[in-house]
Amino acid sequence: MAGAAFAKLLFLEAKRVQDPDGADEILVGRGDGGTFEKVRMRVGDVFEFDERFVPFVNQAPIDIVLHEVNEAASKSSFIGGAKIIPSGVGLGERTQAIGALSLALYELTYKVL
Repeated sequence: MAGAAFAKLLFLEAKRVQDPDGADEILVGRGDGGTFEKVRMRVGDVFEFDERFVPFVNQAPIDIVLHEVNEAASKSSFIGGAKIIPSGVGLGERTQAIGALSLALYELTYKVL
């Protein structure tokens, strides 16, 4: 079987948020620093990615990270990350929890292609 080329990000669901106003401002990006999306989410919200394909480089895992930003205070806090591995190719939709050790908890659903 050929190696995986991309991870297709499908959904991000807010299970628990950390901001006291009931909504987190989330930056979704790669572990190497690139940012894909900035979304505001409340508990139960589901963000659907619009054709977001993230390439594997030399079949190395892809780290997807979430940060909650507070623009008023000019600061951000790390929520957590998910590691997408190329061996998931052909397994269909997969879901990983992000932030289990944080005040916030999100679930990322993706496919490896």
